[in-house]
Amino acid sequence: MRVFKEKIRNESGVILMASTMGVFILLSIFAFYLARFSIIETRTGGYHTQDIKARNLAMTGIERGLLAYKPSRNTSTINGNFNNGNYTVSFDSQNDERGSSLSQDHYVLIKSRGKIDDVERNVRLMLSSLPEAFCFSFYGNNSSSQTFTQPNGTISGDMFFNGSVQSNSGTSSGTTYIGTGTGGTVLSSYPSFPEINTSQYDALLSSAGSVGGAYTNYAIDFDGNNDYIRINNSGDINTGNNHTQKTIEAWFKVDNKNITSRKQTIYEQGGTVRGLNIYVFDGKLYVGGWNEPGGESNWNGTWLSTNSIQSNTWHHVALTLNGGNSLSNNAFKGYLDGTQFGSGQGSKLWNHPGDVSIGRNRDTKFHSGDYSSSRYFAGLIDEVRLWNSTRTQSQIAAKKDTVLVGNEPGLTAYYNFQENSGTVTNDTQTQSNNDGSIRNGASWTSGPVLSKMNSSSFTNKTINLSTYSESKLLVNSDLTISNSTINGPGYIVAAGDITINSNSVINGNIYIVCNGDINVSASQLGTGLTAAVIIYSKGNAEYENSTVYGLMVSKGNSLELDGTAHYGGILNYGSSFSLVGNSDIVGSVVSKYSVVFQGNNASITRGNIPEFAGKDIGLDPFVLPGSYLEF
Repeated sequence: MRVFKEKIRNESGVILMASTMGVFILLSIFAFYLARFSIIETRTGGYHTQDIKARNLAMTGIERGLLAYKPSRNTSTINGNFNNGNYTVSFDSQNDERGSSLSQDHYVLIKSRGKIDDVERNVRLMLSSLPEAFCFSFYGNNSSSQTFTQPNGTISGDMFFNGSVQSNSGTSSGTTYIGTGTGGTVLSSYPSFPEINTSQYDALLSSAGSVGGAYTNYAIDFDGNNDYIRINNSGDINTGNNHTQKTIEAWFKVDNKNITSRKQTIYEQGGTVRGLNIYVFDGKLYVGGWNEPGGESNWNGTWLSTNSIQSNTWHHVALTLNGGNSLSNNAFKGYLDGTQFGSGQGSKLWNHPGDVSIGRNRDTKFHSGDYSSSRYFAGLIDEVRLWNSTRTQSQIAAKKDTVLVGNEPGLTAYYNFQENSGTVTNDTQTQSNNDGSIRNGASWTSGPVLSKMNSSSFTNKTINLSTYSESKLLVNSDLTISNSTINGPGYIVAAGDITINSNSVINGNIYIVCNGDINVSASQLGTGLTAAVIIYSKGNAEYENSTVYGLMVSKGNSLELDGTAHYGGILNYGSSFSLVGNSDIVGSVVSKYSVVFQGNNASITRGNIPEFAGKDIGLDPFVLPGSYLEF
């Protein structure tokens, strides 16, 4: 019995120990899962905090993107770092975040990605590059409190008119909204009439108003007997260090190109063994260069010629040299009226005394091998420019039709002959002073009419605005463009009226700004919605039988389109606004007053408007309502 009880006590102890161990194991397992749950909760809370920070980063990026886009529609990618993370802001003018096409050309997706460690948040907005009023096909602020009456023409797309709309008027396709009165659906809260920021346009007009008047150009008349201009030897021009790069330019008008009794020298420097010259002989224009000594480059000479000159006609000539210690091909080139007519061997020029002359030859070498002296020029010479640099064809062509400032890089002497009296021709470049002296009575006369010297009339011209300072064609008067093509980007600005007619083409990315009236007929302004123009006129505006792509801002009393197609936006401030004949506007019209349709075929249709990426047009963009999205 005692043995049996002892056995029971032993077994009970084992059971108690086993139970204790079981409870311990269960408690350990529970403690493990409890600790794991706590870790997961902590990690989840950490991710939640990072998620909030990443979202805030993305929102910061959106704000920076809006600030960058507003003044000039800058769509460059923006990167930034903040709060131990980074954000990237990107723009897309074509598609939304899913790759679907945007519904309007002037809509832009702005997307911002915020990222901290491996937590990323994205937000996006849709922008319109123009104010909210341009969401309508026609927006009439109706400042004169009229009733909108439309007996002719059509309006397609939603329109807004701040007043009553007569029965059977208004849009034919869409909804007619009104701010007050009858005849449409009342909008209790409607967009305000957009006021344009004119600061950029006023600055352009101020620049045009400050330029000089029409440029009166002067030249020197040489008689061909003994007249010339002498320039002393100069380290800048011929002596001093050896010259590896040179450009010589001049305008000339020869009385008789066919003279064979003498070489009519326009310019010369050097002498019998080293030098450069420009001359006319037997109907041809020559440019020459040589550096003969065998211990130097043994350049016996290169002469390039062209017969594409006319007597009694202004031409521009240039020679360029880009040489080294030995002969090389294409080192010497000749240009006539901005176009290269030849190239040949050349080397640098070792220093070479022997005088410098305009209008005569002292003893330089000709293509025929002779060194005959006293070869005088009969005719007119102007705008002689000496450079210690090799000008390219594009540089020569860009500046030949205008005057220089005098501080251009590489310019070493510049004779524009604007003195119009006396016997001294001033070197008007600003780095040195190599004045010339008139010998034997060469006289002053009128120079060539150079197209970029504040000319106010362009006929049968092709003009590249990039050749003007800051790409701005500025005129302190009325401006007329007839049967001409103007290439941008750039600015056309007149302090007076602007007239564009006779099949002229103003290509895209150009501002056209005038302080007076603008009249466009039988011409094209802009070439498409991606190559549009911005037109700003402070006076009356009339467009007849023309095509326009872009933004038209009319600040004058009246705006009239007659037989004209306009693609884009129109902002009209004038009380008189008429569409005549078959004028069609595809885009959006915003007018401070009403519009009058004077033809059954005239129309306004809601359509695309250029985005004007990178352009300051003076109008604020706006965020499309409901376009905010987080993803």
